[in-house]
Amino acid sequence: MKNSFNKPEAYEKYYQNLYRDMKFFETLKDIFMLCAVLGFKQGVRLPFDKSGGEPIKDHIFSQEDKDVMDIIALETEKDLKILLNENRDEKYKMIEEYAHAGIKYLVDNIYVGEVTSVESFLNFVCKHAPDSQETTQTDISTMMNNILSNI
Repeated sequence: MKNSFNKPEAYEKYYQNLYRDMKFFETLKDIFMLCAVLGFKQGVRLPFDKSGGEPIKDHIFSQEDKDVMDIIALETEKDLKILLNENRDEKYKMIEEYAHAGIKYLVDNIYVGEVTSVESFLNFVCKHAPDSQETTQTDISTMMNNILSNI
């Protein structure tokens, strides 16, 4: 039974860039969660064959993260059985596929080639913020919390 989440090899460098180089996120888990929500909101799941980097262990995720994953799984499957422990592998794969679609969407929208900027990232966040009155003066973590709370 799965106890971690994989990231697609093709996008591992972007996870690392957003986390280590750009320092937009405190953890890789935070990027993964944003991407899972983005993929879900876009209604797109992208399977992948090759995983990249270290998997993110499920104990790293907060209860709030797990609740968001459960909501995504329930909305997708429309069946409470997806939350049963015996269906964990299926649920984890679903979340990985949404996160894959989400990282692709994020990269397509904030990177020019392999380069991104703070301004590009802030514009992306503002574009997706539920309140169109948000400005780049707002703290990024506040905007991200607002986005996640409106799913």
